[in-house]
Amino acid sequence: MMIKSSLLLSAGLVLANLSFAQKAIIQKADLKNVTVFTNAAELSHTASINLPSGSSEIVFTHVANNIDENSIQIGTGANVTILSVRPALNYIDADVKTEAYSIVENEYKRALTALKKLQNQKATEESLLKLLEQNQKISGENSSTTVAELAKMAEFYKPKYLEVKNNITALDEKIAEQRDIVDKVKVQFDEVKGQTSGSGGQLIVQIINNQTGNQPFNISYLTRQANWSASYELRAENTTSPLQIVYKANVSQQTGVDWQQVNLRLSTSNPSQGGVAPTLSPWHLYYQQNLTAALQGRVAGVQIRGVAKQSKIADNILEEVAAAPQALNDYVQQAENQLNTTFDIDIPYTIASNGKQHAVNLKEYTHPASYQYYVAPRINQEVFLLAELIDYEKLNLVPGQANVMFENMLVGKTFINPSEATDTLKLSLGRDKMISVKREKINDLSSSRLIGNSRTQTAIYEITIKNNKKSGVSLTLQEQYPISTDKSMDIILEEASGGQVGKDTGIVTWKLNIPAGGTQKLKFGYSVKHPKDKQVNLF
Repeated sequence: MMIKSSLLLSAGLVLANLSFAQKAIIQKADLKNVTVFTNAAELSHTASINLPSGSSEIVFTHVANNIDENSIQIGTGANVTILSVRPALNYIDADVKTEAYSIVENEYKRALTALKKLQNQKATEESLLKLLEQNQKISGENSSTTVAELAKMAEFYKPKYLEVKNNITALDEKIAEQRDIVDKVKVQFDEVKGQTSGSGGQLIVQIINNQTGNQPFNISYLTRQANWSASYELRAENTTSPLQIVYKANVSQQTGVDWQQVNLRLSTSNPSQGGVAPTLSPWHLYYQQNLTAALQGRVAGVQIRGVAKQSKIADNILEEVAAAPQALNDYVQQAENQLNTTFDIDIPYTIASNGKQHAVNLKEYTHPASYQYYVAPRINQEVFLLAELIDYEKLNLVPGQANVMFENMLVGKTFINPSEATDTLKLSLGRDKMISVKREKINDLSSSRLIGNSRTQTAIYEITIKNNKKSGVSLTLQEQYPISTDKSMDIILEEASGGQVGKDTGIVTWKLNIPAGGTQKLKFGYSVKHPKDKQVNLF
């Protein structure tokens, strides 16, 4: 009985292998939906196949050429059992050209054929021209030819010769024009050559089908060959209008398959690739000052366990102690400022697999904003316009570059980073050249004096603000004096012109209202007393 069972099993395996050795079914997988993450994409395809009963091998073409094997999911009918699936490159020599590739390829071939025809026509005319010239030479060298005959020959050859020469000139012009056309089409062809032809992304699926007939297939997988990043346009008509925020995405992909009119979704999250569910362990929360003691206690507690396990766990804990900043992340609750958001695009999009960025509009917001001019003349004497936004969390912003339009003029670029903001998001809208600030040291009031073993250095500045705009402005101006780091160093704020002083930071702040065409002057200065044998860098 055992021998008979073994023979039957072997025969079954042979039959199964013979079944799979049959010619594979080649099927194009139609791309329908794409979810693009910040560093990956999930592609979803559909297909319908008329399957025979029994075992079959299906090769799905027109899929990405770099697939995360752990992420592949295939759904099909109840009569089909999927035995195995694996990604491959050029497993079967199948035509993987997309429609976009074929269009450009055919156009390039037509342009080359037209150029060749023109070049052939020119070569024919040049041969005819040589023939006419040779005949003229032979006839002219014949001594028996009379003058009347020569005149008749000239009358015959002249229009023919002129016609051929004109034809060659016209063909030269057409060849030059057609060569330009070929060069332009070749640029387009070179752009698509690497994105489709030869990409060879395929999925090989082994199945058993219980019932002959059409069966649907839904295929999805992850690929790392796609990404998107945020960009913005910030628009403000004036300092009393709300801020318009146009939220855009720059999408690029090199998956090896063009995304033709697909339903596009963008997500700020990172996809999970693992097939094993995570396991939660106890989460202990400690005060920072108790962290070291707690970790030491964990090391001590390990001693009651087995020796091998004790050593391994203790080493891990000691590594946590050595990397103190990282250890805090494990034991202290941390607020995540980055929000996971998805955007479903209403219209189908086409994005070629060429690695170039494609702009996709996501949302447009109109958000209340308060505007404030700001200058820190110690660092930069140019005035910046800031927009301050509250309740900005609902905008679901992510870090990205922004073009700034103010008063219908592009004034520059800025960077939006909502993760660094607190309750107020401050956006720099660029410089305003219509407000000038000048910071000058007053030499008559500034000095360096030596008294005994001490030196006192005094620096006094005059700051002049001129508003050249046709309307009044509100301006925040900040100056800064140094903070002492040694008991032997005595620093005194000598002049602040009524500004608000931050003693812990050394920052002095003025809130100024300057009328149209108005000028305002401020004085700011400080003195530093220190031992004469010490050097300090004040300016």
